[in-house]
Amino acid sequence: MADVLCIRKELWKDIPGYEGAYQVSSLGNVRSLTRKITQKGRWGTYFTRTLKGRKIKPGQYSKYGHLSVELGHGTNGLQVHKLVMITFVGERPANADIRHLDGNPKNNRLDNLAYGTRSENILDVYAQGKTWRITTKEQEIGRASCRER
Repeated sequence: MADVLCIRKELWKDIPGYEGAYQVSSLGNVRSLTRKITQKGRWGTYFTRTLKGRKIKPGQYSKYGHLSVELGHGTNGLQVHKLVMITFVGERPANADIRHLDGNPKNNRLDNLAYGTRSENILDVYAQGKTWRITTKEQEIGRASCRER
C-alpha cells in the first residue's frame, strides 16, 4: 500500500527559473512576490517601480479541467500541476506523466500528484470509473461507428 502524504500547512517554495518572482505552494496555489522592476518610460527615461505580490488565479488550461497560470506579462500559460511537481519533487523523469491520484485535474495539491507511466495514468482513470480521452479524430470516428453496430 502506498504511503499517503497529508499536508495540512501550506509550504511555499520558489519556482525554478522564477526565483524571487513567483512561488508555488504544496496546496497547489501560485503567487507573485513583491519586487522592484526597472522600466523604460514614454520619454526614454528609466524608472523603478514596485510590483506588489499577490495570489494568482489560475485559468482552465484544457477541456479536461487542468489549470494553468501566466508567469509574466504576455507569456504562455504553465500548468499548475507541473509547477508543483518540478518545485517540490524535481524534474519529470523520461517517459513519465504527472498523475492526479484522485482523478480531479483541478486538485493540484502535492499529496494528490505523483510521477508515473502513461499506463498507470490510464489505469487510474479506469479505476475511477471514467473513460480515457479520445486523442485523434480517427479514433472518435472509429468509436462512433462501433456504437452504431
